[in-house]
Amino acid sequence: MPTYKLSYFNVPGRGELIRLLFSAAKVEFEDHRFEFSEWPELKSKMPFNQVPVLYIDGTPLCESGAIFRYLATEFGMNGANSLQAAYIEMVHGVLHDVYSKLPFMEKDAKVKKEKTTAVHQEHILPALLKIEKKFSESKRQYLVGDKLSYADLKLTNNLILTEERAPEILPQLPNLCALRDRVRNLDGVKQYLASRPESIF
Repeated sequence: MPTYKLSYFNVPGRGELIRLLFSAAKVEFEDHRFEFSEWPELKSKMPFNQVPVLYIDGTPLCESGAIFRYLATEFGMNGANSLQAAYIEMVHGVLHDVYSKLPFMEKDAKVKKEKTTAVHQEHILPALLKIEKKFSESKRQYLVGDKLSYADLKLTNNLILTEERAPEILPQLPNLCALRDRVRNLDGVKQYLASRPESIF
């Protein structure tokens, strides 16, 4: 087994799915978190002046998508074949597109709450309702195929965020919430979620 070190800001962001993959697989890694104030000094040390960077036996791998797809494949969480892998990437892409519209950097608390509610109603809920319908009809335990994938981890992390910031939409998503609860209670994931730092965003 290689040694792994993940370098990323001390926030969820583009590093959180990677951390969840390690946790779900119960694979040890060095979780190198740093503050925004440290970034100017660290930036030039990163291969492309950006993060996340995953060091595999000391060799860097950049770009979050490349990192989590590599790890998901290594850990058996990227589908049983190339078609399943494509659908897993599709689900991830849909969730990323709508959740990235949230006003994470907004400073004004009132404005942030209003924008968060609007994004959930106008973008996130419509997408989740479509996924809920397909998932309900499939009668499966997981979003794609018959085992855990990074799509399930992505969904779980996003729904935990929604649980905190727009819980009023969740009663419309009973099957996805049940999936979220199964995944959040998996050995490894449960311990990580209980110990991860609270996000400043």
